[in-house]
Amino acid sequence: MSLTSRHAFPVVLLLSAVAFGQNQPGNQGQNQFPGGITISPDGVIGARQAQRINPALQQRRMRELAAARLSSDLATVSPLRKISLVRLEAACRTALDAGQEIPIECRCLAGVTQLQYLFASPESGDVVLAGPAEPFAPLPDGRVVGVETGRPVLTLDDLLVMLRLRTYRQQLGCSFDPDPTRLANAQAWNRANSSPATINVAQQRFFQTAKILGAWNVTVFRLPADSHAAITAVEADYQLKRLALGLEHPGIRGFRSYLDLAGRNENTMRRWWFAPRYEVIERSEDGNAFHLQGPRLQLLSQEELVDIQGNRSDAAFTEISAERYTKQFNRHLDALCQRVPSFAAVQNLFDLAVTAALLQAEQLPQRVGWMPDLFYDDQQLPLKEFQVPAEVPSLVNVKQLNRSLLIGLVGGGVTIVPEQVISRTNRLSPESTPPVTPPADAAAWWWD
Repeated sequence: MSLTSRHAFPVVLLLSAVAFGQNQPGNQGQNQFPGGITISPDGVIGARQAQRINPALQQRRMRELAAARLSSDLATVSPLRKISLVRLEAACRTALDAGQEIPIECRCLAGVTQLQYLFASPESGDVVLAGPAEPFAPLPDGRVVGVETGRPVLTLDDLLVMLRLRTYRQQLGCSFDPDPTRLANAQAWNRANSSPATINVAQQRFFQTAKILGAWNVTVFRLPADSHAAITAVEADYQLKRLALGLEHPGIRGFRSYLDLAGRNENTMRRWWFAPRYEVIERSEDGNAFHLQGPRLQLLSQEELVDIQGNRSDAAFTEISAERYTKQFNRHLDALCQRVPSFAAVQNLFDLAVTAALLQAEQLPQRVGWMPDLFYDDQQLPLKEFQVPAEVPSLVNVKQLNRSLLIGLVGGGVTIVPEQVISRTNRLSPESTPPVTPPADAAAWWWD
């Protein structure tokens, strides 16, 4: 979709997408989420007001908070912390039977910030997860992260979502999609208002296009619609959208928004989404140990065409600027996950989805004689409920390039089909497999 002018050649760029987030009560009639989004009373997502923060001071306060609230052994950095799922379930059962809340250390999986290993131990009747861990505390916005790296911790709720999936063969995630009727109306309005115009008039036309498009629908698929996993996905998708438009900058030297990279005459609709990317999943010969490695996450893109009825279809080409932006994004992925916690949270969701798929495909609970009941029971152990936004507004940003104006109206994405990720494995050698001997204390559900 484009408007032409002797002074301006604006281009409308569109996307649809998928993502993940979390929530807590907010102010002024909005729900404030642990992270960078708000949700209005009518269910529309928005950006949280930026605050100036001294990183060193914030980290010191978080360390003090972690030291005050966590036990001394939990308030330590561990290169590889092990979590017994069998004992964790028992610890949750003990708390519920006593009429108590699930302890925060259980909710935050002992401060593990990334999954690296999955073990089954038929001898001890245990299933063990392992990964790096650190002391944890909430950021000012409420998100619980490791105080050393700032990575979000894995959560029990997200683990339960993945364990309770009925199938791992279908796509999980969410999407932002424009209403087809409003999309067709925006196309028609553009065609009727394509006469030469001044830059100011052309810019006004862009904002009118966004007004006609209105809010985009948020759809969550095959995740509980009010779960922490769902809102995590939506948040990441929204942050992806704002980065592409240049409405936020991650503070990474050399990183450019898609709007910065876009050139003349690029007027297709564009879809970007997060997808899993694991270098390899290693499997021991006996099938009792698995190693996950790789970036976990990658950005993919696809050009789309829109007909006069507002129907979208994949284009047979890719704009050069879209390829450049996608490659740049993936090249800076590690730094982006450090600067944008919601992206790291999606990495964690992918790890948990892959782990749950391995548990089922390899029948690890049956192999060790563990019949989880509480973890599968949403009545006894319900998930925390979150208000997931129903709509995202059409965001607009314009730039002037010589005598050209460019506009971006963008969505984002996150999708995963867990079974596809675990379909190929390499051999995990015994010498590369760390020991996982549990402590003698049967109540100890994690150890270093």
